[in-house]
Amino acid sequence: MDVFERVRDVNAGTSLTEDRIIAARLRLLHGIDDSRSAERKRLLKRPMFVIAGAVAGVAAVTTGVVVVSQLTTPSPQVEAIPAPTADPREPGPTIPKPEPTSGTTITEPFPGTTPQAGQYLSIETVDEALLYRGPEVSIYQWFYRPGQYPPITALQVRSIFHLYMPGDRSGEWVSRYGPSNERIRSFPEDQAPGDAVAWDNMLPVRQETQETIYTGGIGGEIGPLLGSLESYAVYPQDPAALIQYFRDQAALNSEQSDVEGGVALDIAGVLLSNYAPAATRATFLEALALTPRAERVSTQGSVVTYRIRSDGWQGARTTTVSIDTTTGWATEYTVRFDRTDGAEGDMAPSDVPDIHRTFTVSIIDALP
Repeated sequence: MDVFERVRDVNAGTSLTEDRIIAARLRLLHGIDDSRSAERKRLLKRPMFVIAGAVAGVAAVTTGVVVVSQLTTPSPQVEAIPAPTADPREPGPTIPKPEPTSGTTITEPFPGTTPQAGQYLSIETVDEALLYRGPEVSIYQWFYRPGQYPPITALQVRSIFHLYMPGDRSGEWVSRYGPSNERIRSFPEDQAPGDAVAWDNMLPVRQETQETIYTGGIGGEIGPLLGSLESYAVYPQDPAALIQYFRDQAALNSEQSDVEGGVALDIAGVLLSNYAPAATRATFLEALALTPRAERVSTQGSVVTYRIRSDGWQGARTTTVSIDTTTGWATEYTVRFDRTDGAEGDMAPSDVPDIHRTFTVSIIDALP
């Protein structure tokens, strides 16, 4: 399976074939929207980034899971509301300032995080998603729930993604997807006998691993290739200028009213890819700390966690992003859509995020 392939809607009145299940799973896990992404790229000229092993726009962290159904599914969108007045900001993280590399005068932040020729940057993503099952052969995330009926049950599932970026970015990028849809927890825990069967039929567990290879970066309809050095050339190298750049881009999109929320999520999206060059990560990390919507909520050793509040057509939500300030690599990411405890049809407790991803990043000498 091509885990970077564009997701297509499931046609009405047809059964879920293997290809459709695969496409539906990717849409479930990552909220990819062809038409929206293409329009955003046309209007804003923004590069896209791989997040958790699937193609997603830099603002894709605002979207989660959309409906999988035997009915045609509407296209998700990304919106938001005006930002409140910014609170005083705490100082941002201190970015390491390394000494010049031996034999050269070039300095680079986050020393030891750039793979050399023959090496690979290994990114493992563990993706946990909270899904709901409706009565009309549909699976969806909370923000996309139908208004005419509550969900029947909920299920938290886990999928594994690996991405291997070559030290020479013009070389072969290798992605591996699987196992996928492993069961973590059911809500309620005591489900009817037929419920597990229904979940298995609609979203089966897949133990196999499927591999895809790209050359020079992740392929797309519009260049430059994702992850290529050219794809980062559009970004200013100054944190304040970078924030203004994203504000200017947001101004080109008449449907994006939550400018500050969108800016924070766009910046976080680049960091969440984990394969941006070290200098780019340093600039984006400093910029994230300066955005009005990114509130630093905890520091554990070198890992700093930011909380981003945003709103949009999916409803209000809270996003958290944890970054290791010694490497510039993201370690954890969560999204929780707003609802009160005991909200109609919500059988999952409030401490279970709708999306939870953990990242393990390292440099390896050869592909496993």
